[in-house]
Amino acid sequence: MSLDARVPSSVACRIRAIGALRTIAAVGGLGLTALVGLTGCPRTPPPAGPGTEPTPPPIDRRPAGAGLAQSALLGELCMTGAGGRPGIAPLAARTVSWSSEPAELAAALNRGQAGAFAVLGVLGQRVGVFTPIGAGELAGNASVAMGAYAGSSPCVTGDPGAGGRPTDDAACVAATGGCGLAVAAISTGGAFTGVDPPDVAVGGACVSGDGVAVDIDGDGTAELFPLTAFLDGSRAPAEELTAASAVAAPCAARFSHYGVAIAVDAAIADPRHKVTLDVLGVLDLDGDGRQELVIGLRYAERRTIAVYSAIDSAARLSLIGEVEPWP
Repeated sequence: MSLDARVPSSVACRIRAIGALRTIAAVGGLGLTALVGLTGCPRTPPPAGPGTEPTPPPIDRRPAGAGLAQSALLGELCMTGAGGRPGIAPLAARTVSWSSEPAELAAALNRGQAGAFAVLGVLGQRVGVFTPIGAGELAGNASVAMGAYAGSSPCVTGDPGAGGRPTDDAACVAATGGCGLAVAAISTGGAFTGVDPPDVAVGGACVSGDGVAVDIDGDGTAELFPLTAFLDGSRAPAEELTAASAVAAPCAARFSHYGVAIAVDAAIADPRHKVTLDVLGVLDLDGDGRQELVIGLRYAERRTIAVYSAIDSAARLSLIGEVEPWP
């Protein structure tokens, strides 16, 4: 019986290798190829290197059922904002992240990446479409989208007045001067590709006691944000809003709500310290399933708009943009 028949092939290969090594010593050395020929042993492949380190899956902070975040540009349309013609002041943009930097907002308009704007009325309904052709500058270096508008005033109620024509909501006109929110998709393709105005998912807010109640994540339970929490120590828009632990009393939510007075220090009698809050809209700008809250703050000497988004939790809103839209 042969050696290979009596022992396993791996052992037989080792025995032949020992004999081959004695032969090599006798003849003064052979190469590796000759050694393989003498023994018949296959060349052992080198061991495999370490595998790649497993990558943990990304944490998805979106609520269940939410879609992927989409790029969008939020602005405020005023019927006479651009030198007596309709124009849009950009407020905030969502691309990779949120931004309200003027240069970034104007870039989407100048590059032709912003599509047509859906202009929203006091009830959150679309009242018109604004087609941008670029950006211009107003006094104070404020940017404004230039273009053509087909539609009605954002403050229109839809209810006919005495003449049988729709009338403007008086509270909306007093708070905004006849302006309203407008939303456009930002295209990642070529310039001026004619992107249609988006269908914007809207929500509602209401005043419940001393707070603003908003169902941020659509779970049927409204988060309650105290009115005084909207201002920081200098009466500027707060960087973050945290919902109160109390449950909001039932109230009729609507897209916009105007003329909510925020209590300030009673010891300060100067009326210039009065601040009035306007809920300009509740809408899901980036399609992530959570509503953004857009408010206006009216001071004695100016008006500013603040945009809040629930980045991590429906109970905590972060300030993603603040703009004084019109000089």
